[in-house]
Amino acid sequence: MTERHIDVSVEDARSARSTRTTDFLGLLWRVLTSPRLTLVALLWLGGVIGLSQIIPQPLYSLEEPLAYSQWFANMPQFLWPWVDDLRTLGFFHLRTSVWLRLPLALLFFHALAMCTFTFPVAWRRTWARAELTESLEGSQDETPPTLGRPLGLAVWYAASVEHVFSHTTQRLVQDGYTVQSNPRAWLGLAWRRRLGWWALCGVYIGLALLAIGLLWHSWLSRTHVVELQPSQTISVPGFPELKLRLEDIRITGDPLDPSQGVAQVRRANAESDSEVITLPLHAGRMIGGMWWTVVDIVPRVEVTAWDVRGNQRLELWSFVPLARATERVRLSLSGEGNASFASLPTQNVTVRVGHASEKDVPAGRFTLSFFHGVETDPAWVATLGDGDEVIFEGVRYRTSLSYDVQLRIQQGWGWVLAASGWLSIALGGLSLVLCRPIWLVMRTQEAAGGCHMTIWVDTLAPHTPSLEWLHTLGRASADEERLGR
Repeated sequence: MTERHIDVSVEDARSARSTRTTDFLGLLWRVLTSPRLTLVALLWLGGVIGLSQIIPQPLYSLEEPLAYSQWFANMPQFLWPWVDDLRTLGFFHLRTSVWLRLPLALLFFHALAMCTFTFPVAWRRTWARAELTESLEGSQDETPPTLGRPLGLAVWYAASVEHVFSHTTQRLVQDGYTVQSNPRAWLGLAWRRRLGWWALCGVYIGLALLAIGLLWHSWLSRTHVVELQPSQTISVPGFPELKLRLEDIRITGDPLDPSQGVAQVRRANAESDSEVITLPLHAGRMIGGMWWTVVDIVPRVEVTAWDVRGNQRLELWSFVPLARATERVRLSLSGEGNASFASLPTQNVTVRVGHASEKDVPAGRFTLSFFHGVETDPAWVATLGDGDEVIFEGVRYRTSLSYDVQLRIQQGWGWVLAASGWLSIALGGLSLVLCRPIWLVMRTQEAAGGCHMTIWVDTLAPHTPSLEWLHTLGRASADEERLGR
């Protein structure tokens, strides 16, 4: 048997077709429908999101000088020379800046273009195959649209066209393909797992929903971050009728570094009676058309002072701005500026709380340092826990742990679209893993001394079919006819 074969690439032929359209709109369409653009947009998004996890992203505005100075003091010192430049470029608000919105817009238009391109092809391959056969029969274009990995093969066989065509279709059926053929035109279609093309469409639908949902959330939704303190009722900015009160906190694990916990918040408004809402840390809930998330639980050390000789409470001054003398101060363990200090003016003593540095100290222990006047070195450092007391120079100091809750309330329905997009991407991706479609178009034509067969394959399977398998489709039938002669 004499056999000549030329491997051809469907993508190369398709690119050759596309060069007929050299206008700007045609070039833009080819760019938007390139699968490589999906990878570019996702890598861009992943880079921005990853950078936002490295560079601190404040949850509040930095326009107020006091808020800015406190935030600046908490920045790593090596970043101080570049803080102003990074802030001007929007690197401290990446999630609401053009750095995130631009790739989201690119991903949205790309996903729309891919949906426009893939929907008609998927429809013809699943529900309109008869019409597709007729259109291919009358078309001279040998490269149908491809949605996945293109593969092509052109082979000349020294055998009759009828024999090669019939045996090739039989071989495809034996290999598990569903075949639809037109023996008069020697044209055949073969496919496996055809519904997998709709899974690909589902992935791009999900990408479009995800992009538009995140864009909507970034531009139109309103996000409020409120700090809840025990036994304190506050109003949510923009919703004066909504009153919130922190009722209780339950911590799991290290009480000074809560990684898990549950906050109970009492909600009251003008339209309904008050109710207690349970919110686990980092887990969101849909309440009243808004998405509520406890983003952080911050431990505080409450300190009270008693005069041992006079048996009376003493007033303490916290070092935070606008503080007043109170019988109880709440100090921060995070070392944020002056929030960890308080003074006892009657004794000319300053106290400071901090984390215990010793490695063998049990969980939940902290230090209470005492300073005289303006001295920078502590006169004494005591290691305490929740509810412990210590006496220093005739004053009994009692400490207890309490917690503040940082609650984020998001208004807007962009998150619904984004969540729907994630679901569509997950379902489509899982379907593609389990059901990778293959589409095959076969043409056979008479040629001098034999026949010419061309096969084009479009598949989302990375390694199936192989080029060697395509070679064997018509070769066996040609060998059988030669032996029969």
